[in-house]
Parts: sequence; structure tokens; C-alpha cells
Amino acid sequence: MGFDDSRESFLAGFCGDFCGKCPNYSQECAGCIPSLHQECFFIQCCMKRSLEHCGLCKDFPCETLVTFVPDDRPECPAGYHIQNLTERMSKGTASWIESEKCRWNCE
Repeated sequence: MGFDDSRESFLAGFCGDFCGKCPNYSQECAGCIPSLHQECFFIQCCMKRSLEHCGLCKDFPCETLVTFVPDDRPECPAGYHIQNLTERMSKGTASWIESEKCRWNCE
């Protein structure tokens, strides 16, 4: 399984974060696009291993992922991104993105 190059997939971070919740998304940032975030450890690691996201790695969750804090807002408790990856593995990326859109944008 490799990286999905569709626009929708850019909402799903390799690290388990949901880019669509970020206030900078679609204004200053287009999401988790490998060519725009070449400095990202998780993107580089997943690309090297031909993985769609960290949750599919045989080393999941690695120490780097466990200690990473993608968003320190109160609504994003420690380890939420690892839980996201676990959920994403069970329901698939497209379904996970839809549920995250609703979680962060539905009233």
C-alpha cells in the first residue's frame, strides 16, 4: 500500500493528525503533502517504507511517534494521534477522514 495522491488524502497526516482541524489549513497550508513538508520525519520515514501512514508500520508506535505532540490544544490529549492511527487502520483512511471532518466541523 502506498501514498494516496488525492487532494482528500492530504487531510490525513502520516503521523495521525487530522490537518483539516488546523486553522491554517487551506490558507497557509495545503495539508500533509510530502513535497511541501520534506523536513517531516514521519513523511520521510513512511515514504521510504512505502507506507500510507505510521499506523501501517511494523514498528508502530515507534518512540519518535509516541513522544511527538502534533497539537497541544486541550481538545487533543497526549497520544490522540496514535489513537487516530489505530482508528484509521480499522476503518480505512477515507472513512476516517469523513468522521474527522464531522468531529471538527459539524455542529
